[in-house]
Amino acid sequence: MRTTRYAAIFIMTMVFAKSIAQQPKEIINHTIEAMGGLEKWKSIDYINLKMAGHKYWLEQSENPNGPYITSYEVVDEVHGVWRDQMSRKEASRMFQSANEMKMEMMINGEFGTMKFGDRVMPLPSGYRQVHDEWMRYAPEKLVLDALKFPIRKETDQVLEGTNHWVVSYVKNELKHTLYINTNTHLLYQADIETFSPYDIFNYPWGKFTTTIKYSLQWLYPAKVRYPAQWDVYKLGKPFRSVTIFDIDFKPEVDRALFAIPESMTSPPKATLVKDMPLAVDKIETIADNIFTIPGSWYTAHVVQDDGILIIESPISSDYSEQHIAFLEKKYPSKPIKGVFVTSDAWPHIGGARAYAARNIPIYTHQLNEPLLKKLLAADYSMMPDAYEKSRPNPKFNLINEPMEITDKTNPVRIIPVNGEGGERMIMLYFPKTRVLYASDLVQYSGRNKEFFSPQYLTEVKSAVDKYKLDVETVFAFHTSPIAYKQVLDFLERFKKQ
Repeated sequence: MRTTRYAAIFIMTMVFAKSIAQQPKEIINHTIEAMGGLEKWKSIDYINLKMAGHKYWLEQSENPNGPYITSYEVVDEVHGVWRDQMSRKEASRMFQSANEMKMEMMINGEFGTMKFGDRVMPLPSGYRQVHDEWMRYAPEKLVLDALKFPIRKETDQVLEGTNHWVVSYVKNELKHTLYINTNTHLLYQADIETFSPYDIFNYPWGKFTTTIKYSLQWLYPAKVRYPAQWDVYKLGKPFRSVTIFDIDFKPEVDRALFAIPESMTSPPKATLVKDMPLAVDKIETIADNIFTIPGSWYTAHVVQDDGILIIESPISSDYSEQHIAFLEKKYPSKPIKGVFVTSDAWPHIGGARAYAARNIPIYTHQLNEPLLKKLLAADYSMMPDAYEKSRPNPKFNLINEPMEITDKTNPVRIIPVNGEGGERMIMLYFPKTRVLYASDLVQYSGRNKEFFSPQYLTEVKSAVDKYKLDVETVFAFHTSPIAYKQVLDFLERFKKQ
């Protein structure tokens, strides 16, 4: 009888203890203890990580579902544990450059710099956002931040067959969800709501989830457990993976590492992606009623008898709204008949929502439909655009075979490239003026006016030859008008190398 009573008391005690351990603050305290203990972490001001890894260029790759263009990086990073400070020296290689690319950057509170060789400049707001987000991924910051904000217990999850406690907190209006291994009490995964209003590549996707998985948990001589591998996923896709091959939890940090240049008397002005101006004052005439507006990513328009066709919807909804407003003022009697989204690269599609909001038809390669639908489904609640407020059904004209938009003065043929690099691209041919718009396939590399990709140029020539186009002038997403003969001459010289 007594044995049974003791057994019952023992079971109740264990259940009670387990419930206490599963309270969110207790879970975080156990995690901090497993990482070395709060007192240990209070004694650590900086961490010096030397790591190697790779990054997938999701926004630039030939296929939005991979394989992805990859760069390989070796990084020497020092970041503050309790303050917003980070210094990174990185060397990277990728297919575009035969030489190792080196860059240094520094963040110290509101100030930031980047350095190439001897050139030091303020850290642009887009790069600043990318590196601010990277600082948030540090596991100690995620766990220690959980002590600063109201924290809640979520439903436990089984990940990779192992039970995990799940806790969450909100920082800067963004939810941070931590998955804690119930066996080890160590952080296994973090899901971070991400909104990047300063980063030109991620802003079009509104608010989305970044997932970081931490592995190779290592006990270091400093009596600290720390993950030696971080794998980062954005929009559900692999984005970056790093392995730490050397780490110092109490490095000797030279104050000069975070020195703010004397010339920098105030922090660099941050520029929201949505506020990037369209340079309508620099508009170029390509031919009769065909115009392009230069910029980091060009946009263009074609005037026809019964309306206007726009070429490209880059960067953001607001960038496209500027183009629409310019055209409505200049051609008040002509409606916008459609927009050509000529590629799946994120800079091409960033402003497509502005046209969908107005029920303007979107012409694009048929392979781009799923990607554009994801863009239209994005959560813009933190900075609503017109499409977020109305969400009408989009009008797609999907291109798989050549088609023509007729007009007595300025007709246009839409040509699917269907090449290796241009698999998801369309080109536009204007027979009356012998002009070709070549999407991303004609562009220069650097300042020496050397063409970027012979492969791309062969795909232009193949389409021109296949469809018997009579081309005199070509322009593109990064290129003002040039004679098509320059493309042919380059290919001829390339053939003789």
